[in-house]
Amino acid sequence: MQAVIKFKCDNLKLPIHYNHIIQGFIYNNIKNQDFREFLHEEGFKKGKRSFKLFTFSRLYGKYQIDSNNKTITFKDNFSLTVSSLVDDFTNDFLQTCLFSNELQIDYQPVKVIGVEIEERKGIKDKILIKTLSPIVTYSTVTIEGRKKTIYHSPYDSIFEKHIRENLLRKSEVIGEKIEDDTLTIKPAKNSRLKENITYFKKIIVKGWSGVFELQGNPRLLEIALGCGLGAKNSQGFGCIKMIRAL
Repeated sequence: MQAVIKFKCDNLKLPIHYNHIIQGFIYNNIKNQDFREFLHEEGFKKGKRSFKLFTFSRLYGKYQIDSNNKTITFKDNFSLTVSSLVDDFTNDFLQTCLFSNELQIDYQPVKVIGVEIEERKGIKDKILIKTLSPIVTYSTVTIEGRKKTIYHSPYDSIFEKHIRENLLRKSEVIGEKIEDDTLTIKPAKNSRLKENITYFKKIIVKGWSGVFELQGNPRLLEIALGCGLGAKNSQGFGCIKMIRAL
């Protein structure tokens, strides 16, 4: 399920790199304490990997950038898209947002003024998507005894491989074994992709945004729309929106 949440604010000022703040806002507004702690501390396991099975977008709305102080200010209204494969997560978070009069982002009051729900089922095997937050794929290598993170570009063949393998692991976490595991992702025709460099709690994360053609098993495409493409989804990366079927 994907929800577009519309907020009213009064000059909401945030650091330019605010992903960790929005992540904290989401966790803090999951009312069920046991589920919140499970999701935050453990997640859904697949081997040594843990998946939170949710993602979120950047904030969208009219804003001003203060380059000197490295802040971004949303004047009056903004929206946040949250996607998850776990209905308990979405229902709990949305109910809190809708019925709480004390919502705060970075200690600043905000108010929900609308929610739009999108569920994509029965989609075809080829769709056009756009990123609502950058897609991240990476490898960890050891060089001279030190671990180093290498981020991959959509123009690298390994990018598609990581996207596919990540979606298959997510499908296994939710108890599905997908036999037809074909998947391709490529930049859409005439789309200009952009590399985004984000700091998440002082750690550099590199991702890519733009419009892509995604083709493969329709169930894998539904999972991608449900909880994101690539890695670091619960940190606000890989949130996508379907533009249309192709």
